[in-house]
Amino acid sequence: MGKVSLYAPIAYLGLLLTCLVLFSTVYRRRKVQRLIGLKPWFGEHTEREIYLSLKAQNAPRVPDKMLKAALMTRAAEDVRRIMTLQESKPALMELHQRGAVGDELWARFLAAEKVMDAEVMECAAEANALKAGWAQQLFQNAAEMVHNYRLRERLAKVPAEQAQAKERWAAESARAEAELEKTVAAEGAAEPKGKRRR
Repeated sequence: MGKVSLYAPIAYLGLLLTCLVLFSTVYRRRKVQRLIGLKPWFGEHTEREIYLSLKAQNAPRVPDKMLKAALMTRAAEDVRRIMTLQESKPALMELHQRGAVGDELWARFLAAEKVMDAEVMECAAEANALKAGWAQQLFQNAAEMVHNYRLRERLAKVPAEQAQAKERWAAESARAEAELEKTVAAEGAAEPKGKRRR
């Protein structure tokens, strides 16, 4: 048997490491391309665009009150989106674990969570830039705005639901009354003639 050179294992390890690095690079690039190609979970963030356009406007300069109001609206939309994600996550996770939802939808959802985390951090930084320490208060007020908006939506639906309930009640009441009259008429016809004269 011939002698094995000391360079053979080193060359083997070098080749193995090069293959692993190449595989890892290609895998990561493909994963990034797949994530880039995913459809966003939410639509356009109009409130964010409005705030950024107001902030970028220099002539005439936008008043701070208007910037704060636009940032508050942006934060309210962020809170609404975060609440939607939090409400959807348990059901979507269970569906994904059962196999009822594909990996692409789950990846879109996870990407949306990461995007919202970055958006909240950016919004907090903007709030602290406008007024030091304002970020905490901003999101509390934004959450109140969202809750008030949802409450107003529910209250706006009450008259229509009330009208539907009245219609259902009237129909059910008429049906019950008709059944009662039929029952009374049937019982009246079934009674003996002697008892009816009394």
